[in-house]
Amino acid sequence: MKDSLQEFGELGLGSRFKRLSDYLMKETQIIYDSLHIEFDPYLFPIFKIISDQNIVTTSEVQEQLHYTQPAITQALQKLSKRGLIQYKMDAVDKRKKLYQLSSKGKKTHKQLIPVWETIDKQVKWVTEGSSTSLTRHLTYMENQFKEKSLSKRILENLKLHNHE
Repeated sequence: MKDSLQEFGELGLGSRFKRLSDYLMKETQIIYDSLHIEFDPYLFPIFKIISDQNIVTTSEVQEQLHYTQPAITQALQKLSKRGLIQYKMDAVDKRKKLYQLSSKGKKTHKQLIPVWETIDKQVKWVTEGSSTSLTRHLTYMENQFKEKSLSKRILENLKLHNHE
């Protein structure tokens, strides 16, 4: 069956990126669910920054991700509601909240590290083509995912590493 977005060429690029983004988020959620890790892939960027830097402010997250303030606030609230992060007020500037991982967040982070490493390797493998154009490369990626879903690739890879 034809893929109209692919046939649109460069005009369909934004829509193809959106479709690919949605696909990657859905597949990542399948991986987390399969491994019984309670985590939302949409919260990954902010959670990763907090885990990498130990303590961050909202404005530091905004500077690094270039997200809107409301988007950051909403994600921080979700992470906090799930018990993955906590905050304390800055001793000098009482308006500033300093965010860090909670003990549950540290435990979840530890579970996520090998999963993220495997996701990174599998996505790198799929994206390392030598195509002459971005649209051709996107078609290659989409075809690879049709052949074998990303979640299947990653879960198989994780099982291999866990049995070594």
